[in-house]
Amino acid sequence: MAFTPDFEIVHLGVNCADEAQAAACAQKFECLFNLAVNPAKESADARFTGTRIEWMKKPGRGAHGHIALATADLPAARRYLEEKGFAFDDASAKYLPDGRVLVLYANEEIGGFAIHLMQK
Repeated sequence: MAFTPDFEIVHLGVNCADEAQAAACAQKFECLFNLAVNPAKESADARFTGTRIEWMKKPGRGAHGHIALATADLPAARRYLEEKGFAFDDASAKYLPDGRVLVLYANEEIGGFAIHLMQK
């Protein structure tokens, strides 16, 4: 039986010019849509509104940002996508303490968005 990936969109990363713009965007979404800014998910690179919108504090990968998709078996999902001609940037990989890949970016953008896989 062929592998069927269980991709789930976990967040959308939006490239902002700087930290001030990221904060303003996060606050606007909080105000308009009743989505709390998530201080637990703020980092040096980004600020989250809720858990699914990541406002990048400086332009990152992708012309507009990135789309993060989680999967239970990242290596198998990678092979599945590579069979479809999708390639990955191994230099972008971030690892879990046990050596498994946590995050991996694709080489290709879709609609101006970088794509990255995440291990669930």
